[in-house]
Amino acid sequence: MTSTNATSELHGILGERLEGGGTWAWAYADVSGNVEDPRRQAALKLRGVEEALRAQGASDEVVDVIAGEFEQEPGVPSPVTRYVLVHDGAVVLSEVLPGHLHGVESVGVGAVPDLVPLVAHRPVDLPFLVVHAGKEGGAFRAYRLGHAPVALDEQQVQGRNDTLHYAKAGTGWKQPHWQQHTEEIWKQNSSETAAAVDEAVRTMRPGLVVVAGDVTARELLVKALSSESHALTSVFPGDPRSDASSKQAFVEHVETALARVVATRRHDLEDLLRTHVGRGDNLAVTGLGSVVAALQQAQGAVVALDAVAIGDRTLLALAGAPWVATAPEQAAGTPVIGPVPAVCALVRAAVLTDAELQLVNAASLPGGVAAAALLRWPVGPAVPA
Repeated sequence: MTSTNATSELHGILGERLEGGGTWAWAYADVSGNVEDPRRQAALKLRGVEEALRAQGASDEVVDVIAGEFEQEPGVPSPVTRYVLVHDGAVVLSEVLPGHLHGVESVGVGAVPDLVPLVAHRPVDLPFLVVHAGKEGGAFRAYRLGHAPVALDEQQVQGRNDTLHYAKAGTGWKQPHWQQHTEEIWKQNSSETAAAVDEAVRTMRPGLVVVAGDVTARELLVKALSSESHALTSVFPGDPRSDASSKQAFVEHVETALARVVATRRHDLEDLLRTHVGRGDNLAVTGLGSVVAALQQAQGAVVALDAVAIGDRTLLALAGAPWVATAPEQAAGTPVIGPVPAVCALVRAAVLTDAELQLVNAASLPGGVAAAALLRWPVGPAVPA
């Protein structure tokens, strides 16, 4: 089972580095510019990051590298955060993350990096389409949840634009003819846009399609979409290109629609965990100890954890499989890197065993535990937490 959120992407980028040793340094902070005196606030933020890194033993070279990334303009509208990850002095990740902070800022140095912010911003691998409908055709652009927009032109669908408007009021015999002709052009243009959107849905497999634009064109476009595309569609009742207030309302609409998709997937996971636990079919485990045991055997398909509920607990990070342990005797002869925050150890083990990871509230998990997992195959006897 291949993971469908940030863990799969991180495995591809960090796999070999996470397996080995070395020293990590990271910084996750708000870099929004929509504040009073943004230059001064940015300078204060950068100074705070630098001081926190030095306090934890980062070298001047590492501090300078991370500071250099934070000094770059994010290039996307506020609110926005930045995450920079350095391994043995080299930048391995420098990510602009649209939206507010997810949790608290994180700045640190250690043997295992804090990857939780990336998982929080990218809880699922969720491509989505934003479609603008017009009577003369349409346009759409692809995005990915938790990723800054790629600097690519939107896909344009240019339809016919002759006689797009009704003829002027009159009582002549031509009036109904031209009105019908104009409406047919609108329908044709909308059908062409819908066909392009349907093709994008088939190739990209997005989790959401948001349609906005002219009211008549929106209605015609939605009617022309395939059943697959229609099931993914959320309609914004306005045109974000008309004025600033409409644009802001559209942004909020998209954010709400994305949050609904993410929440639905999280609730489905929580329901599945409760179902397997209730059945006692050994296809789910609960409790930190049992989740660690599952990850040690690469048995976890989906791991759900509450970082707040786990708190300050630590686990042992290992320099090879089984990657994580609760005590030295569980290391099975693998060198121990050392004790690290339990959340960081769990995320690292999930990445290295290609398990999907979901951040949840402990209250939604069976028994209110801090961690649980769906398994790739049934588990044996329970492991005490």
